Amino acid sequence: MNLANLIPKLLDSRGKQSITLTFVAVSWAVVQFKFFVGGMTLGPLGQMPVMDGVQFATATGAVLAIWLQREWTEKKHCQNKVAAGE
Repeated sequence: MNLANLIPKLLDSRGKQSITLTFVAVSWAVVQFKFFVGGMTLGPLGQMPVMDGVQFATATGAVLAIWLQREWTEKKHCQNKVAAGE
């Protein structure tokens, strides 16, 4: 059984499958969930630690930096192909 086939692959703006975008989407959902349940008591799990604004902004910035870096390198790669006449 190949675990890579179990993870859905999202399509990027160019219509290609993007594992990076899937990672970013899952990470984004985890950060949002953690921020919303911070300070709540979750039964047998106990009380979730509070996530303040600085921690939320840092985590969100890190997740978005991964996505932006991928888009920037992809755009630069495409520009180099155009400049080379391919």
